Amino acid sequence: MVTISCSCGAVTTSRRNPLHAMSAAERFECVRTAWSACDGFLTIEVDASWHPGTDAPDERCVVLVDMDALDACAGLDPIEAEGIAALLRLAHVRGRVLPDPVLVGPVRFRVTPAEEFTGAVTYLVHDGETTLLEHTCAYGGRDELASLVDLYREHGAPALVQVDGLADRLGLALAVQGVRRARTPSVA
Repeated sequence: MVTISCSCGAVTTSRRNPLHAMSAAERFECVRTAWSACDGFLTIEVDASWHPGTDAPDERCVVLVDMDALDACAGLDPIEAEGIAALLRLAHVRGRVLPDPVLVGPVRFRVTPAEEFTGAVTYLVHDGETTLLEHTCAYGGRDELASLVDLYREHGAPALVQVDGLADRLGLALAVQGVRRARTPSVA
């Protein structure tokens, strides 16, 4: 069962699967270039004929299909299915592979596909049940997650909370730079 949703708000579930008629090679390419994949779930963009609403789709509509690895692999032989499932275990957005989560003691840093129709990502930092940082933006590359880890190692959790407060106004990279500069003792 797949979930079909549209940027206009229309949502439905369906037994139809847009990957069903594709060969393993076509599915692999579809998964590799998907809107997003994370933790075994896949979101692909489909054409307007898949629109879930009762009204005709607007030209601004973006129709997405969410499915799990079972649906993505349905009908493939076991070796082909394992290849697709392995690709789904790699978090990626619009063909760009996201970095693996990083653990520093009890603090977990990760980048996940955002729950938006923009192809953005969400940077998350958790210390147990406490969220130190949650910021959604365009994916800037692996250096952004590494800069958050480095900032934490240098200045601790309060620095990440400061970045969280500034990132919406300045952007993540500038917020990290600003907090690092403010927390570094000046040299005379």
